[in-house]
Amino acid sequence: MTATSTAELAIYAALSIPNLYILFKHGRTGLLGWAYLLIFCTLRIVGGALDLSGSTTAGIISSIGLSPLLLAASGVLKEARTYYCDSLDKKVEWTVVLLFHGIATTGVAILAIGVSNLDSSNVKLSDISTDDSLVKAGIALLTLSWAIVAIVSVWALAHPAKSQRPKSSIVAGTRLLWSVLVSDVFSGIRVIYTLVALVTQDETLNPVTGSLTIRVLLSLIPELVCVLAFLIAGFVTRNAARDSSKANKAAAYIELLNTR
Repeated sequence: MTATSTAELAIYAALSIPNLYILFKHGRTGLLGWAYLLIFCTLRIVGGALDLSGSTTAGIISSIGLSPLLLAASGVLKEARTYYCDSLDKKVEWTVVLLFHGIATTGVAILAIGVSNLDSSNVKLSDISTDDSLVKAGIALLTLSWAIVAIVSVWALAHPAKSQRPKSSIVAGTRLLWSVLVSDVFSGIRVIYTLVALVTQDETLNPVTGSLTIRVLLSLIPELVCVLAFLIAGFVTRNAARDSSKANKAAAYIELLNTR
């Protein structure tokens, strides 16, 4: 446990540095995705530190870490759609974004309450059934959140913009979309692992105290692959916002000249 916690703490502390750089480079267009990814890295650092200190709250931190990872995926997907797909009405787009955030945050809140109550030393037998139901409801909402991101990312890839876009924007959007698709696979492994672990209450599947091999293969590695996929895509598209802005200004200038 100590070895994996130390590794997790060191890995995510190191990855937070390029994450900050990418957050700065992508600007407002990519704010949601890269900010949530930084929150995820921070939670993993905190979780590793708490686990090393023997704190019982490490399990709660481990559970709620899924939410910012899924929200990061939705944020990167939103940025990818900006470059790759036709624009939606802003009100519609932000309504969808807020609804998704509502599902994910409600899920993690319910899950955290349930896990916290079950881990409490003062838990009452009469409350176990209620807390167990909260845990199952919370992970069900997170599973739904994952499914939404997976479906929308596949749909977005199949529906490129019909209006003319700069080649650089299409390339950037494609790379970001593929990072989301890669994360869909590995975050799916992580979500399903958590779902099975919490529903079955199998000690070997416990995300904090369970089998080391299972935790590494079904938790640590899938999460790390997701983060690396995002960071690689974020780095190679670091100038996407600047290039898109230049292309839009050039197009507006040409249109202005044509109207004269």
